[in-house]
Amino acid sequence: MFGGFGGTEFLVIILIAIFLWGPDKLPKALANLRRFISKARNMASNAAADLSREIGTDIRPEDLNPKTFVRKHILTEEDQEMLTSPLKSTMRDLQDGTKPLKEGLTDTTRDIESTRRSVNRGSITRKANGTNGANGSADAAAEPAAAERRDRAATFDDVT
Repeated sequence: MFGGFGGTEFLVIILIAIFLWGPDKLPKALANLRRFISKARNMASNAAADLSREIGTDIRPEDLNPKTFVRKHILTEEDQEMLTSPLKSTMRDLQDGTKPLKEGLTDTTRDIESTRRSVNRGSITRKANGTNGANGSADAAAEPAAAERRDRAATFDDVT
């Protein structure tokens, strides 16, 4: 809601403020807080303007972070590219290497979902027919999954 504060936290802060200053002095305390924040912002912007004038470049408060300052004022674009290109190529290689694993997991998940659906359809059919699965209906519903496992095992044996 307000800078990472949720509704509950904001309500707790308001209640604490009411207990500390009381309902009659709270508006004056909030006005003083608003003036303090305004003065602090003006001081920060004036300091940034003075620093920009002294250095001779446009500096914003977020540029005062040491990493940003070095990146912006010391490194050239070629230097920055030279530093980041090995990481980018490593990331690309890692993504290319894990793509078959990801595709295999996706296929396995899809197969599991189709098996689960076929088993669920078989149990719904058994319930509709009034059977409880003791007469072999469960075996008939599980047969496609078993056949698929046999096919996969044969494929695996052919590869190895």
